Amino acid sequence: MTLWKMELYHLFRSWRGWTLFGVFILTSILSIVIGIFIERASDNFSPGGALDIYMIASIVGVLLFIGIVVSSLAFDGNKESSLFLRTRFSMKKILLAKLLIYFPLSEILFFLGFFLTLIVGLLIFDSSDPLSLNWLLWGTFLHLITSLFYVALMLFTSSIFRGSIASVLLTLGVLIGVPLIGGTLATVELLMRGLIQTPLAEWETISYVARLLLWWPTALSDTQAFLSVTQSEIRTGTMVFFGQSFELDAHFRGKALISSLIAIPALALLGWRRYSNREI
Repeated sequence: MTLWKMELYHLFRSWRGWTLFGVFILTSILSIVIGIFIERASDNFSPGGALDIYMIASIVGVLLFIGIVVSSLAFDGNKESSLFLRTRFSMKKILLAKLLIYFPLSEILFFLGFFLTLIVGLLIFDSSDPLSLNWLLWGTFLHLITSLFYVALMLFTSSIFRGSIASVLLTLGVLIGVPLIGGTLATVELLMRGLIQTPLAEWETISYVARLLLWWPTALSDTQAFLSVTQSEIRTGTMVFFGQSFELDAHFRGKALISSLIAIPALALLGWRRYSNREI
């Protein structure tokens, strides 16, 4: 049995693969159900709104995906598994097989739920305000760049520790901890400057800490808003995401895009070097 088949076999033989599949499908169903209740209450709901709910709720699936991938990459934590793999395959084949399975799988599952939500939303909600295909394609490209950064980061953080628990905690600490600490510091800064009443969407223009966070690669995930841009938003020049209004700009989070493109090869190279130098 090849390494690819082994990895897929163990993934879907256990709870991990099917749980990940179920989370994205349930997220799609939940988005439609919430949209139905909103439509009954306000009589004004669009497929784009259902997609926004889906993308917010899919954070649960993303966190589960991170845990599964990091646990898989921390194979040296299990001595028997490590000996079995590394005496039969090269480190290059092991890492490539794992990454080239999990990365496409996560994207397939995400967009499976995305298009399921879109298709059902077009059938049952007001579709008089269609989505923009150009912005959808641009958002898809940026979404893939974001996912590549996550993969490179997980490759690096998984190489720091042998155990899966420590690797998962470190990964979540980098992805979630840094924005939380930065957000807290930005709040303290605006309190000290007497600008705390400023709308949240404008913090990044007046807060020095928030401006610095715009370079943090995870900020690129905000470009998911491009996946649900409608024709009316194009006419007004604004888009709404997470309840906040932003200017509809193709270079939205351009700083995070630059830092992501630099960080992806750097983190992948560092992770590869640590794995290559690690003894069994």
